[in-house]
Amino acid sequence: MKSIYIPGVPDTKMRPRTTKKGHVYDPNAGAKEASIQKAKVMNGDNEAYSGPLYVQYTFVFPRPKKHYRTGKLAHLLRDDAPEFFNTVDIAKDGDNMEKFYADSFNFIHYKDDRQIVKAEHFKRWARDGEFPHVAMDIYKVPSEVSIDVNGTVAFRYPATV
Repeated sequence: MKSIYIPGVPDTKMRPRTTKKGHVYDPNAGAKEASIQKAKVMNGDNEAYSGPLYVQYTFVFPRPKKHYRTGKLAHLLRDDAPEFFNTVDIAKDGDNMEKFYADSFNFIHYKDDRQIVKAEHFKRWARDGEFPHVAMDIYKVPSEVSIDVNGTVAFRYPATV
């Protein structure tokens, strides 16, 4: 298993854009490079996995100002502030975030994102003292995780001595 920590607000995959002259470009190109560099600094440069993979993403977002109280108590969360991410507050689609990070780490942590046979994501707000980030856990399917025909995941933990 590889655990990857990428600091910063989670980003999404954007559609390719076309200029007036017909040139097509990727608006995410600079952001992908920045994510790769951050992850290399935080996690070291690892060998790329081969074979089928299962990936778990955790996207942690900064809380909006409306989650906090006002006045002298502005540093405290409101009693009705949600713990879990609500897509009404920030329109970031989980699938597009998965695509962005899967594409960003081609040839770095795995040879190609086509190796990912199952992916799951979880979106939540940052807790007190926690910074926005993305956490990726990458598992090798036959040895670390088994997936049945219904898509149910079972982890294989090493035996303790």
